[in-house]
Amino acid sequence: MTNTATLLERTPTLPANGKGSSKEHTCVVNIGLYRSGTTTLAEAFSKLDLKAYSHFPSLPPDHLKKTLQDPQAAVQDWYSTVGLNEILKLVSEHAYICDGWVALLPFLNRSALEEIELQARASSIQIKFVSTSRSVDETVKSELQHWVIHDLERQSELSFDERCRLEDDLRIRAIQHQCLVKYLCSLGLVKLLPLSNSIQDNWPGILSTITDSSALSWSKVLKDVGVCNSTPSLPIAGILVTMRLQRNNTDVSTSSIKRLLGEIEKDHICRYLLVLGIDADERNSDSAAAVIQHLNEHMESSPQMRSFHLVTNPPRQLHGEPFAICRVWDQMAVEAWTHGADWVVLLGDDIEITCPFHHRAFYRSFLDISNRINVPFGFGCPFWNDISFPGFPTFPCVGKIHFNIFGGLIPEHRRESFVNQDLDPYLHHLYLKLGATPCVTDATLRNGVGGNIGSSEARYSRIPARGWRDFVLEDYRTHLLPFMPEGTPQYITVDVVVPSFRVRLDYLRSICHLKVPAMIRTNFIIIIDNIDALLRAARDLTGDGDITISQAEDILERHLAMSGNVVRVRCNDSNLGASASRNRGINESAAEFILNLDDDLIPDEDLLEQYGRKLSQIDDTVAGLVGLVRFPRTPDMPLRHAAVLMSYLTFMFEIAEQESNMYTPAWGVTANILFRRTNIRFDPIYAKTGGGEDVDYSLRVTEACNGGRLLAVPEARVVHPFWPGSVFALASHFHNWAIGDGALFQIFPEHTYWSFPNLPETILFTLPLCCLQMNYRQYFQFVSFSIAADFVVDLVCDDYQHRIAVVQGIGKDRVKEKRGHLFYFFAHVLANLFILGLEFGRLRGHIVRCNFAHGPFRRFDWHIGRLPNAPNNFRKREAHKFCFFVAILSSIWYCA
Repeated sequence: MTNTATLLERTPTLPANGKGSSKEHTCVVNIGLYRSGTTTLAEAFSKLDLKAYSHFPSLPPDHLKKTLQDPQAAVQDWYSTVGLNEILKLVSEHAYICDGWVALLPFLNRSALEEIELQARASSIQIKFVSTSRSVDETVKSELQHWVIHDLERQSELSFDERCRLEDDLRIRAIQHQCLVKYLCSLGLVKLLPLSNSIQDNWPGILSTITDSSALSWSKVLKDVGVCNSTPSLPIAGILVTMRLQRNNTDVSTSSIKRLLGEIEKDHICRYLLVLGIDADERNSDSAAAVIQHLNEHMESSPQMRSFHLVTNPPRQLHGEPFAICRVWDQMAVEAWTHGADWVVLLGDDIEITCPFHHRAFYRSFLDISNRINVPFGFGCPFWNDISFPGFPTFPCVGKIHFNIFGGLIPEHRRESFVNQDLDPYLHHLYLKLGATPCVTDATLRNGVGGNIGSSEARYSRIPARGWRDFVLEDYRTHLLPFMPEGTPQYITVDVVVPSFRVRLDYLRSICHLKVPAMIRTNFIIIIDNIDALLRAARDLTGDGDITISQAEDILERHLAMSGNVVRVRCNDSNLGASASRNRGINESAAEFILNLDDDLIPDEDLLEQYGRKLSQIDDTVAGLVGLVRFPRTPDMPLRHAAVLMSYLTFMFEIAEQESNMYTPAWGVTANILFRRTNIRFDPIYAKTGGGEDVDYSLRVTEACNGGRLLAVPEARVVHPFWPGSVFALASHFHNWAIGDGALFQIFPEHTYWSFPNLPETILFTLPLCCLQMNYRQYFQFVSFSIAADFVVDLVCDDYQHRIAVVQGIGKDRVKEKRGHLFYFFAHVLANLFILGLEFGRLRGHIVRCNFAHGPFRRFDWHIGRLPNAPNNFRKREAHKFCFFVAILSSIWYCA
């Protein structure tokens, strides 16, 4: 034991408050463990105008964890450094102290308590050690709830395994603490205050002997405090279970429900009621009787199961009508909520719960939602982490506030919409914009067969809920949002849709690994339009040659989701083309905005952040945002790539950078463009490889948004590598491109205007005359001379310097070094070749579609009226060029 001289040397200087010098001051130090009645006694001291201290200091995660797993070492480290001084300071300023480090003092040796007493006495402070106590089971249950309410599991950064062991660690600490307190009581150092239902009968007498207040005063305040300081009731989960029974095998039926209840009750603070749904044709079976009897017996014996309720499902429909399981769930949820459930979860008897602290996890999740957006506890829809279907809200937990708002699990006006599919994602998206539907990552379960016990047969044919992705936003705005406090932050929902024919994993990874800002909720939806490419990519990832399409989808999905983003991969049954694939992606999404990207580009890391910033500033008059699609400029750019830029065929890709006060884009390419969600879909009339569908879609979406605008966002940038292949491959690409966009002339004739014939039109419509007047050799000469004349006209009439500037680029991507004049000359010649291929393709498309009224000799206003007098200016320029062309062709022909 420490001697007196040493103790006096370590005595700190106490504050001069009158308590440490002239008048003796008494302080009651409660070394009882947390949640053992310490705060009850603190409230009682305060009621008597005695200053009480019951705070726990903020600790680093490793220190907080140490107080749980090794309390003796933790308190010893604290006491040997600053602990003694802190205690002496507290006892000099308060009449009562508890919790914090004080609760762990029994883990020190007895000499520490004697040292505290001796040093306090030297400063005229008399310390009285007491210990409130309760049974170990009650202490552990109360502490578990305390850890949840105060988010201590997260603050101490417990791993999954440590969270699984939390109850055991608390129990070990409580048992050790109880034994140490009994030992100190036997030495006469501590007085025990057992916590019971009638503390006003036991505590007043003890407290009156160590304080100046009478037993009657203590009895009165303890009676008041015991009521107002009671521990909050544990929330009750409503477990909704539907099962198809085995008529001739009662053991299988009862064993499955026993197993499920056992997994639920592994979390010992879980309090639940169970609603069982049994089909009408099985209600009177032996299996049903056995299951009901077992559940009633279990309710009587288990303190965790509060009540049991039976719902009989309506009879199976005749004539092949689907069984409306969603409406059964709705009825079961209402049954649970009306009997006191704080939240409900839809489970099946084939579910395997693999998390022993699932109730704590959802309890904390609902608290997080309540604290973050200032709503009552029980608001939101967190969902289980289904490890058999990662990232999908297969098993949502719906809070009781949902019942208050909608009157049931399914809003009344939507009950006819849901039959047996899509209710879980609907509920998830209903709360998504509020961030009130998180995946509770640690609350894991595994979905079984999803049907009959012991059978893989589905219980019903799947009937999707038509249109739910469109009306969920309406339900959110009209029913859920008015319930929220004013100024509640809302997330932006943006889904990224990427059709992919090539299945280039490097490009797809760069897209799916984009950084998703905190203000945005995003799914990445990849639509594969080439089964062979999907299987090849999956084989490359696994090395397994025997893979089915569904397995390949899953392999690719898991690979692309390695960054933590939510990725869905779907594969078309056949090659449908870009438009149909984008439509499937849109139909898979329920987001407010859809970001369309191509599968052959590299996005900037902050792409979604840039779009998010702009979306947070716009109103409903904006139908979409046009991002920048940058083609790379380098000092050593190949000739064919410079020719692509000089042809102006990439102008609309980089239109976002051209915006000015007088020009806002009417459309943008689908390589990087974001649209507000509407019921408009891409028209599959256009070529599978693309061309024209982006113009068509943009115009129809803006019309559906009551003439909404498109805004340019040049900061939202992607880099589009040049299309691969030779000069002729590129010319063929543009040719096919124009075959598709020629359909715009028929669909939007109001945006066309007449002009002078271009070279393909000239060659085609002079063909009959040439055939009558010329032989094959002369006609070949005529075509050759026409092409030469057209090239000369373009070289002379076009703004050569501007084309060079386009090749060099603008902004941060501008290449300052110029190439030689010969390089630009040949690039210009190639550019004209690409334009010629494009014009031949467009004319070919008109002929194939028999569009002679709005096709030949007409041009499309690609600026859609945004540039004043653009058609007239273009027509004048074409008139000059045509006259020049005729003059040059005549001269060449005459000279030949």
